[in-house]
Amino acid sequence: PAIAALVLAAGRSSRMGGSNKLLAEVAGKPMVAHAVDAALAAQARPVVVVVGNEAARVRAALGDRTVRIVENPDFAAGISGSLKAGLRALRDEVEGALVCLGDMPLLSAAALDRLIAAYNPVEGRAICVPTWNGKRGNPVLWSRRFFKELMTLDGDVGARHLIAKHAEAVAEVAVEGESAFLDIDTPQGLEAARRG
Repeated sequence: PAIAALVLAAGRSSRMGGSNKLLAEVAGKPMVAHAVDAALAAQARPVVVVVGNEAARVRAALGDRTVRIVENPDFAAGISGSLKAGLRALRDEVEGALVCLGDMPLLSAAALDRLIAAYNPVEGRAICVPTWNGKRGNPVLWSRRFFKELMTLDGDVGARHLIAKHAEAVAEVAVEGESAFLDIDTPQGLEAARRG
């Protein structure tokens, strides 16, 4: 199936004390570049990056990577606007979308490919959620059939309630390690990621 990757990289990093966390260096490159490189190394195509806050600097941090960049002018209103901007950018032939967060520098292409391999709406696996030690994380792979509902989200609210609502379509996919769960929101989290 044609599965796209949406990397949400438009946020204000409000808990980081003023700096844009996506531009912070982790293991020699900007945090957002780690998330995008994982998506590019996986089976997902196209890779769409949604930018907003400091859009020009985030674009520059991605250099000449083969991604489609979409601007979310309403990024201050929260994550739902970025999700909608990314979904609007997808063509009709895309069957599903991996919704990735730009602040997950330890995310691996292998974890993304496990989600893609598990995806099979005919067999009831239309929403694939990574798990580690029984805990659910990100990114989540959504079938196109849920795009319309995702487009109704508002504010700084993710789609967790939609996962609960459509429990019959959810497949939990075990991934290795904590990489699917480390999203960095604070200076302390950034230091922990840098220590690896």
